[in-house]
Amino acid sequence: MSLPDVVDVVGPRPDGTLVAAAGGRLFLVRPDGGTPTPFGSYSTDPGPESYIAMAPGLDVPGAGCRFEAGEIYALELGTPPQAVMRVTIDGQASRFIEPPPVDVLTGIAFDATGRFGNQLLVAGRRGRNTVLFSIDCRGRLKTLTERAPLIEGGMEVAPQLFGEHGGDLIGADESSGDVVFIRFDGTSGVLIRPELPAGPDIGVGSVGFTPPGFIGRGGTAYVADRRGAIWRVTADAFSQVRIDENDLIATTEAGGRTVVVRCRATCRTFPFGDASGAQIEGHVTVVLGPPPPPIPRAGSMGVAVLAVVTTVLVAGGFILFFIHNRRKVRILEPDRP
Repeated sequence: MSLPDVVDVVGPRPDGTLVAAAGGRLFLVRPDGGTPTPFGSYSTDPGPESYIAMAPGLDVPGAGCRFEAGEIYALELGTPPQAVMRVTIDGQASRFIEPPPVDVLTGIAFDATGRFGNQLLVAGRRGRNTVLFSIDCRGRLKTLTERAPLIEGGMEVAPQLFGEHGGDLIGADESSGDVVFIRFDGTSGVLIRPELPAGPDIGVGSVGFTPPGFIGRGGTAYVADRRGAIWRVTADAFSQVRIDENDLIATTEAGGRTVVVRCRATCRTFPFGDASGAQIEGHVTVVLGPPPPPIPRAGSMGVAVLAVVTTVLVAGGFILFFIHNRRKVRILEPDRP
C-alpha cells in the first residue's frame, strides 16, 4: 500500500487497524490494504526518523496504572529537547517525558514479557554507546545501561521461548551488521551477525518476532519503506520457508534483505527474501490471522442421542457375545481310566 515518507508501522489496535508514522503525522492503516486515514493531533518534523510503539495493554507492577491497549508512544526528535510523545486511543497527543540528554533517541519498544517490568523501553545514542531507559506508566524513568552496543531502528523484546535470550531487548546496528541483545539488568552483547550487507543506511535496521499462535493462525508481516510504501508479507510466503513461532525476522535498510533468526539451544539464521529497491525503516510488525473456528459442541439433544446410541451398541455387544458362546462346539475330555 502507498504512503509517502513512512518510517514505521505498528499494531494492531483493539479495532484491528495498524498505525503508521509518515511525513510527521500518524495514519490508520487497514491490514488488508486500502487508503491510509490521517489520525489524531500528533505532528512532528518529517525529516528525522521518529519511530513509534503501540502499547499492548499492560499493568505496571507497583505503579498503580497501566499502558492502555492501542496508545501510541513516539520519539520526538524535531523539537528540542528530545522527548517521548503519548497519543491516546482517540488521537490526543501530549509530551509524555523528556529523557536525560543523549545525542539522539534511536529506538522505542514495549516489554510485554515482564522481564523489564512491563515498561516502555527507549534507546538513545551517546557517543559510541547505546543508553537504555525504562519508563513506567507514570513517566518515572530509570537508566538501565549507558554502555550497550549501538542499536537504531525497530527494536523488540524477545518472547520467552527465544532460547537463553527470551525476555531480552533485541535491536540491530546497521553499520556493523550486528544483531544485539540487552538484558533487564543492563548487560548486553552481540546475539548474531547475519550474512547480510552492513553499513550506514545499508545494514540491518528492522526486527520483529513471530508471536505464539503464528503456526496455527498464520500471520502477515508489515514493514515501512521510506520510499513511499508499506510492504506486506502474507502467510503463504511464510509457508515457503522454515519459519516458526518465536523466530526473529531481521531486515536490512537497503533492499530489505531479510533473514529469520532462530534461537533455541543456539542461534541459527535462514534466508527469507528481499524487497528490491526499498529503504526499510522501523519495526517488523507481525499480525496474527483469525483464530480457527471452534470445534462444534453437541447440544442437549445431541448428547441424549449419543448416550442412546452408545447404550445400544454396548448392549448389542453383550447379546452377540452370549449367542456366540452358546453356539460354540464344546470338545469333551476323554474319560480317564
